[in-house]
Amino acid sequence: MPIPIHIPAQPAENLCPSTVIAEGLLNPRGMCLQADGSLLLAEAGSGLPDQTFSGRISRLRPDPESPGAYLPRETVADGFRAMNMQARMLRDEIMGLSDIACGDGRCLASQTDYVGGSKLLDLRYTPPEPVFHGRGNLNALCYHPTRRSWLAVKPDTNQLVEFTTGQEERVLVQLPGLDRGQEAVPVTLVYEPATDAVLISLFSGELHGDPARKGIDFADKAGQVIRVDPASGRIDVLVRDLQLPTGLALRPEGNLLVLELCDRLQQPLPPDWHGEPLHGGFTRFSGRLLDCNLQTHHVSVLARGLDTPSNLCLVQDAVLVSEGMGLTGRRLPTHGHDSVALSGRLRRVQF
Repeated sequence: MPIPIHIPAQPAENLCPSTVIAEGLLNPRGMCLQADGSLLLAEAGSGLPDQTFSGRISRLRPDPESPGAYLPRETVADGFRAMNMQARMLRDEIMGLSDIACGDGRCLASQTDYVGGSKLLDLRYTPPEPVFHGRGNLNALCYHPTRRSWLAVKPDTNQLVEFTTGQEERVLVQLPGLDRGQEAVPVTLVYEPATDAVLISLFSGELHGDPARKGIDFADKAGQVIRVDPASGRIDVLVRDLQLPTGLALRPEGNLLVLELCDRLQQPLPPDWHGEPLHGGFTRFSGRLLDCNLQTHHVSVLARGLDTPSNLCLVQDAVLVSEGMGLTGRRLPTHGHDSVALSGRLRRVQF
């Protein structure tokens, strides 16, 4: 059993140069690098009440005149349901399209839709066709080359599930509760070639112990990254003491990149909220990108000041980060006394 990494209170900083490569996005989530260097991007949608079907799949092509930059996004498919969960969760969360993964010669997108039914969409078709149907919240997605199946995590039921051609959704592992009894809440998963397992980030659910803190009643630094063997169901904890971990990526040399959504929770969005600048649960512009060496246990911070980062995508000598969760256009408090409009963006962090 591996000895887990404990994230230190003050990790070493090895800050990398970063640039915003796309702005004005609608809750950008998962990305998938294509053979021609372009990116496929899932956007959950704006969350605005008059834009129910604003979810879309975009393509960003490399700018031939500027290495590391991209041309303005192109719409591949649109009209997908976007669901604003503020009334239920009192936080800035928009659900809809969540991830894109490629394998076995095709790319699939995962979509959570509590009205029409959640599904995996095959992007070979125009418009994309559902090839698998699921129940509940289908979040991150990956292809498992050995099993020749598609694996997804479900944050509402804390499960690792599998989709195989000709079969119904199959639950592989039911994730147990965490140290203080809160739900595990899996967010992202990545395939680990060295072990044939998957790595999963556990957000750590609400404690539900203080009604006055509804929406923000989370245990501090209770998040984890676990390794799950889909064949045996074995679970090993790899990283502890994370603050709301979201995106994961494995670097070629084996280091694990982990996103933390924010450094603390504050200012939920109550039912009588009228649009005044609030953090919306997650402290804005306080997320960070960690680099974890699974052998030496050394941890360093590669980027900080990120706005609710959710997903990662490796591209050559850099990593792309999705930022900007929540109701598009609403005012967000900044570190000073000003406010800015919420907008989704992609950031390139150069190693």
